Amino acid sequence: MKVIPVLDVKNGLTVWAKMSFRDLYKPIRSNLYPFSSPLAAVKKLSFLGFKTVYVADLDAIIYGFINTELYKSLSSEVKLMVDPGIKSLEEASKVIDVGVGKLIVATETLPRLEIAKSILEVYGCERVVLSLDLKNREILSKIPEFKGLTPKECLEEFVKLGFEEAIVVDLARVGSYSGLDLELIRELKTIPIKLIVGGGVRNLNDLIVLREMGVEAVLVASALHQSELTIPELKDAGLL
Repeated sequence: MKVIPVLDVKNGLTVWAKMSFRDLYKPIRSNLYPFSSPLAAVKKLSFLGFKTVYVADLDAIIYGFINTELYKSLSSEVKLMVDPGIKSLEEASKVIDVGVGKLIVATETLPRLEIAKSILEVYGCERVVLSLDLKNREILSKIPEFKGLTPKECLEEFVKLGFEEAIVVDLARVGSYSGLDLELIRELKTIPIKLIVGGGVRNLNDLIVLREMGVEAVLVASALHQSELTIPELKDAGLL
């Protein structure tokens, strides 16, 4: 199992994501890196031994400003997974063409299921990852077909399209130190797809439980910022 650090970028700076109150996100001063420059943060994370970094570009997700120059510079340092609020195949092409490792297609911003299918057909499941975005287990999506579906039912629809890897994150738990929804994760692990989970990680014990459940990777931010998870203990546990 891999631990993937998360950078939330807003107004071009790394911010501290706490639950889903995006208007209140402030530039971060992390115990791990005392600066809010995304590039400086990624360089430090790479130096510490992280091979992959996940970036949620809130400027793109909220306002539609896709910063390909930022993605290009970050991708020169690490393998980058980026959620730029993709809404079309054209946007997907712009992002992938600058060299990101994996493009995130998120239910929160995806306008139609057919767009996800077309992106997957063009770029393949090795480069495209689903993000099943939840808030208190409710699916965040504008797609009419998903209304009333459970997270498991929604994920199964994307598996039918050909997705082989999915992130599941409950925004209500992000930065909350409330722990992950283990019951839901166990349910989703019955689906034949590689699972990355995030939102609510508190400490090393949470990671060990997830590894025992067969989760492929975990997204972590606040626990690293607050030194609830340290680099030495991640290395000792074989997670870095």
